[in-house]
Amino acid sequence: MFEYRVTKYDPRIRNSGVTYSEWTSVSDIGKSFDGVPLTSSEYQRVESTYIASALAFLREAGVPSLTVRALENHRDANVVLGDGDVMSLEQVSVILPQVLREKFWCKLEGLDSFIHVGYDYYMYVGVPLDCPKAEKLAASLGLFVEQFQSPYGESDAV
Repeated sequence: MFEYRVTKYDPRIRNSGVTYSEWTSVSDIGKSFDGVPLTSSEYQRVESTYIASALAFLREAGVPSLTVRALENHRDANVVLGDGDVMSLEQVSVILPQVLREKFWCKLEGLDSFIHVGYDYYMYVGVPLDCPKAEKLAASLGLFVEQFQSPYGESDAV
């Protein structure tokens, strides 16, 4: 399996030890980072790049669907899905924004694929094939793709 961390965070800055100001959640809308307020439209722009990138990896790898796993709904959101529900890519494109917005949390997994969303707006994608087109798309959208094992994998406690 090919596993990636796909984020808006430049790893050169993140790994340099330099502290920098960056938003990490939908709840940061209206707050300022390095003197620039996070607007709803900027949040939605970045969110859409995550969704487009995740779907690009799945499509390029030929993954037709993912299954909802480890559903957590601590905010009592109106959730119309449950553990074990199989979601088409179209349904994934509706679920993923809700997970990114922290309305609820779940892992989206297949036999040889996954999308996991972690703390601080980190997204992990696993697919059975190398996906150079999806990597290029993510980069063209301003995201950074790194080979990285998801901390939310089967053998890890969540």
